[in-house]
Amino acid sequence: MRPPTRRERIYIALWELGKVRVAELSRVVELKYPYVHREVRRLEKQGVVVNNAGTAEILDRKAFVMLWAEDKRRIFERVKPVRVKVIPSPQVLLSGSAALWAIGKVLSPAGGIVYARKPEEALKLRSKRGYVLSVYAYDDFAFRFAKAVRRFRVPPWGMVLADLLAQGMYTRLFEEVFEEVVGNGGD
Repeated sequence: MRPPTRRERIYIALWELGKVRVAELSRVVELKYPYVHREVRRLEKQGVVVNNAGTAEILDRKAFVMLWAEDKRRIFERVKPVRVKVIPSPQVLLSGSAALWAIGKVLSPAGGIVYARKPEEALKLRSKRGYVLSVYAYDDFAFRFAKAVRRFRVPPWGMVLADLLAQGMYTRLFEEVFEEVVGNGGD
C-alpha cells in the first residue's frame, strides 16, 4: 500500500483554505475530483469535516490534526528520511520540533524534520557542525503554503502539529502550540 501523501495535500489545503468548495479543493490540490470527494466524505464520516452542499469545512481542528497525524505515521513508516547533520536554512521547510525551535519553543532543532524539494538539496545541507535532523525529499505542495518564521520557513501549522504527533511529541507542548496556532486562525 502506498503512503497517503496525496491525501496530505487535501489536509494541507483544507487547513489553509478553511471553507472551500470540493471542486475548488480538487483544482487546488491538483487531484481528480472523485478522489478528493471520496476523501472529503471519509473526513466527514470521521466527524472532522462537514460537507454542506459541496462546500467542505473543518469542524474540529484538533481531531482533524489527530487524524492527519495517523496518516503522517504511515507516511513516515514508508518514506524513510536521511538523518544527517544539517544547518537549517531558508531553502527548506522546518517541521516537527525543528519548527518549534524556529518559533522559540524548544532550545534545539535536533531531532526535528526538514523537508527538501529534491534529495540533492538535502545532501547540499550536510554540515559537520549542524544538528541531526530527519531530511525528507517531499512533495513540493507544502512549499506553496510555507510560512516565514524569523529567517526560516515552516510548512502549514496543521502539518507541523501532525508531524509533532507523528514524532511522538509530548502532549503539553502540542496543546500549547495548538492553542497558539488555532488562536491565530491557523496561520
